[in-house]
Amino acid sequence: MRPTLKDVAERAGVSVSTVSYALNDSSKVVLSAETRARVRRIAKELGYIPNSVARSLRSRSSHTVGMLVTKPLTNPRFAAIVQGASVALAEERMHLTILSDPSSDAYLEDYRSGRLDGIVFVGHDDEAVPHAFAEASRLEGLPFVALDCGPAADNASYSTVDFDYALGARQMIEHVAGRGCRVVLHVQPEVPSRANRQREQAVLRALAEHPSLSLGVVSTGLTSERLREFETSPTNADDYAREVAQRVGTALAATHEEPDAVAVVCSWGADVEAVMSTARVRADGIFVGAMAGGTPSPRIWPNLAYARLPLERAGAQSARLLMQEVLGGPHEHLVLEPELDAS
Repeated sequence: MRPTLKDVAERAGVSVSTVSYALNDSSKVVLSAETRARVRRIAKELGYIPNSVARSLRSRSSHTVGMLVTKPLTNPRFAAIVQGASVALAEERMHLTILSDPSSDAYLEDYRSGRLDGIVFVGHDDEAVPHAFAEASRLEGLPFVALDCGPAADNASYSTVDFDYALGARQMIEHVAGRGCRVVLHVQPEVPSRANRQREQAVLRALAEHPSLSLGVVSTGLTSERLREFETSPTNADDYAREVAQRVGTALAATHEEPDAVAVVCSWGADVEAVMSTARVRADGIFVGAMAGGTPSPRIWPNLAYARLPLERAGAQSARLLMQEVLGGPHEHLVLEPELDAS
């Protein structure tokens, strides 16, 4: 078999990306003269000959990557992911095209015909990697990256990027405990997603370490079916926000602690605005937090914090890994940590 970039990288003890930069005269990445010379010498010894794929992404025929997003881009979560990927690809003079139908075979035909260089699938809830793409990566070498789909099998032939949802929940409970709160109202939807399960379990584990905290659960009433309705009829979301505010108001009225001893923590950042409006009407000092980013800013509103998911970075890392897949590099499995953003 003809030597690959991976073979050169293993012999040289460097990454596949470093080999690509070392062999590319037009690369602007700074490498030491010693590294560049050593990589080129090893490539020559192995008989490595660049081809149209491995020479660099800029020499490919399409210069286009497909990102499969099955949720509306009006949702800030998915818009941020796409933005991160778009910026990262633009730096490599690559183009991003948005795909929307996970059951379509046309995208694989686009790859086979050279109209796409690879595909990133953006998951959500419990949506699994489309079987056709996983098989194409295994049997045909489709450069493929799965984002937010959970851990891949040990023999997966593609790369993955995921979020540490449990860490975000723990960060928030630790922050609440550090503020001296005694009551935590956990506001969560009834959507049975992997992220919600991980957050709920992490909250319970963290609370077990802080016996001074008591827990109350507030359901928002949001189900998977209702969520799909919102995506087709966004105006219905106003009724939902009023419902969330009412449910949280009822839960707050049932507490008998001082306001600064109460924390209302949302699993979803989208619920923060309704929760904040209710908390501020009831009393100053009630803490509001979310295990994902929301619209109100902690820089403006006191007693507000987020465990923000690095959405744009996830998009950028997905783009980076896909380019690595195109170059024949190793499969990587990244788990990105949320960042606590507090006033």
